[in-house]
Amino acid sequence: MRSTALARLLLGGMLFAACGGGSEAPATESAAPAAPVAADAAPAVEYRTVADVFPDAPEKAMVLNNCASCHNVACSVIGARSEDRWNSLRDAHRERVSGADVDAIFRYLNANFGASNPEPKIPPAFLEGGCTPF
Repeated sequence: MRSTALARLLLGGMLFAACGGGSEAPATESAAPAAPVAADAAPAVEYRTVADVFPDAPEKAMVLNNCASCHNVACSVIGARSEDRWNSLRDAHRERVSGADVDAIFRYLNANFGASNPEPKIPPAFLEGGCTPF
């Protein structure tokens, strides 16, 4: 009887934990309040590789294969460029990027890293070697 009660207690605890119960630390009176997060702040993301910075889409491979051949590609996502700036960069790169859909590449960059998007927090190691002005 005692082992059955113990088994039920353990099973109940496992189910509670598996469903998300108990995942938060209990609040204490001495705990400092959480710092407010700005509405436009990017969520904290840990990127393991430069490729992780870029959202999955067919154009991601085009960006990594074309832009990275001349630039530190992580630099392209900092600076929150306007659509006009991305279009200007597209026009300047049209002759430099052969065999790729330049329009698709820059639509992707503008959609994911335009001025209306929060700027990703790029690890300093990804920016080693410096960035060319864009």
